Amino acid sequence: MLRKVSLLTAIIMFSGAAQAGLFDSNDFKCGRDDAVKALVEYIKNDASGMLQSDFITKAKFNYDKPVSVYQNMLNSMQVTATNVSTSGGGSYGLNCSATISITIPQETLDVVSKAPNYLQYVTGGYGKVSNSGVIWNGVTYSAKLADNNKDILFSEFSRTDASAAMFNMSVLAVNKDQIISSLSQSSLSSAQSAYAYADRELNAVWKELPDSVRNSMKKEQVSWVNNKVAKCGNIPDRKSATINVQQQVSIYQCQTKMTQERISYLTGNDD
Repeated sequence: MLRKVSLLTAIIMFSGAAQAGLFDSNDFKCGRDDAVKALVEYIKNDASGMLQSDFITKAKFNYDKPVSVYQNMLNSMQVTATNVSTSGGGSYGLNCSATISITIPQETLDVVSKAPNYLQYVTGGYGKVSNSGVIWNGVTYSAKLADNNKDILFSEFSRTDASAAMFNMSVLAVNKDQIISSLSQSSLSSAQSAYAYADRELNAVWKELPDSVRNSMKKEQVSWVNNKVAKCGNIPDRKSATINVQQQVSIYQCQTKMTQERISYLTGNDD
């Protein structure tokens, strides 16, 4: 499902349409309510643009649902800009600073809880997760009025990839079930391989024991096998539909652990 795992580490944007309305250029500041609203809309629109582009090119994700489903998830995410301040003018426009925060969909949190490496999709390196949201502190950027005194142009963003994170979170949320299922199947395959290796090793150790030792330990070995099944459960049939994947993983892991302990016991390495 996921074809690339690297995130954009920065978003550098050179222009953007903002909230419609007439601004007084003499009173234009980064922290004006309408300017803050325009900034929030800019981040949302930029994330939407990334989604629309990637849906066509499949450069980052594969999609098995209509783009509207991903867009609706993106639209449901709240974006806020606080602590907005102006620190003077620069070559492009006003030098601005803000704290940007985005709510994380519960479905995205579910994915991250199953696979923590997906956290980078949410934070992009600079963001911090707090209270089911991701926050970027000290984001600097430039803002200026367009010639029509109606639109605001933004550029030179630093220390944030809020738009990319928003886009990533929306796709992860919509594809939660498929991602978790894929992760579970991968865990199951690893657990099966680990058990098969331990089981082969145990059989090899058992065969290397002298005949007299094997004969004297047969009842003990049978008892150990029964105890292993009692504690861990039977190795599931590959076609079993009554045991979910996580339960199967747990059975394999438990049996593998007990098998490794038995190998150590039989070889005298159980110190």
